[in-house]
Amino acid sequence: MQMLTTKFKNLRLQSLQTISQFYAKLCDLSNQSFALVEEYFNSKLVRKVLRSLLKRFDIKVIAIKEAKYLDSLWIDELIGSL
Repeated sequence: MQMLTTKFKNLRLQSLQTISQFYAKLCDLSNQSFALVEEYFNSKLVRKVLRSLLKRFDIKVIAIKEAKYLDSLWIDELIGSL
């Protein structure tokens, strides 16, 4: 479980990686942790994505943070906004 937690903390969008590829890795880690009894709640995933994006997404991140309540924003909705 500690290895998954470390992978989750270190997960970042890479410069050549698409949002879809990043989201797939995030979902994979989330599913693995769920199988081991620790569930990553939607709000934690949303905040992780927003923190992990590259500088080129800064304007979108600011707009999303200002326009939406992060605690009620679904991860799928966020990915669609990017």
